[in-house]
Amino acid sequence: MFSAREYMKNRLQSLNSRLSDQFDLDFSSVTERIETVEEFESEIKQPFLSDKKVFFRGERINDPQRRLVPTILRNPQKLLNNGDMAFVHIDAAFMLGYYSGLGSFVDVFSKTMGEVSENNLYELCAFAQHYYNFSPLIDFSKSIYPSLSFALKNREVYEDDIVLYMLELKNDCDYTTDISKANEWLSDLSIYASYFDEKDLKNVVKDVIETKKIYKNDELRKHLENINRIPVPSAKLIDVPTNTRMKFQQGVFLLLDKFHFFNDSYFTKNIRDDFEITKFVISKNICPELLAMIKQETPWYSYEYLTDIEGAFKVAVNKK
Repeated sequence: MFSAREYMKNRLQSLNSRLSDQFDLDFSSVTERIETVEEFESEIKQPFLSDKKVFFRGERINDPQRRLVPTILRNPQKLLNNGDMAFVHIDAAFMLGYYSGLGSFVDVFSKTMGEVSENNLYELCAFAQHYYNFSPLIDFSKSIYPSLSFALKNREVYEDDIVLYMLELKNDCDYTTDISKANEWLSDLSIYASYFDEKDLKNVVKDVIETKKIYKNDELRKHLENINRIPVPSAKLIDVPTNTRMKFQQGVFLLLDKFHFFNDSYFTKNIRDDFEITKFVISKNICPELLAMIKQETPWYSYEYLTDIEGAFKVAVNKK
């Protein structure tokens, strides 16, 4: 028998599901829970051991404030060094200008590491990511072991669940092992970041009502107009190690581009069209067993050896 109430309920549920997918923040619509070691083996470890092109990133806690964002966007006070402005357009010129303003940072890099220019930004950004913790890049690894080790951190007690992102490549066009392609992608970088608290937003609305204009601040008006013109978010994966530590950790970089970052969020739907990204929330109850797994299978990837490569290889020599 036809039920109008049930029909409307189903339609609303379907609409809500589609809206959640389109306006997904922080990959929340693709979050899965791992409660047992068996689930970890089937959902995470088996894809890693297969022929799939998968990459991983670990987080020590499942915290809504710890979103998958580049380090350059995590610290507004560090980023917004241009006075009272609460917004910024991040492109190649901005990155080079920012690093050039860090004392002799760029001078020392150019004399010891390589050329610095808007068309040769990759190595500089990679260096800044690892040694200054401030770049448009996000660390991933081709192995679950270092990623999981970063999340577990050799702790004896786990009071919170941990997170492991698994990224599966869909299109080889979004992946490169060529430093020239990496430099090309970074030279075309375009991220709009806006940081407004509730008071700022009220002022924006007030100005719209009273002046019939977007905002009396001309720079902000241009910023908002440019946001409307930028294309959908995109993601690229750069597999070009720049130092021994990165090679040892089997590190790669995720580059998010062509998007608007608002306070601490951005839409992730179109990025998930480029890559199949799953956010696994792993129960704290199985973390001791996962830590034991690392120590048994790959002790050189124990947390204390992730940056101590000499110690890691000594462990590998003694591993039977």
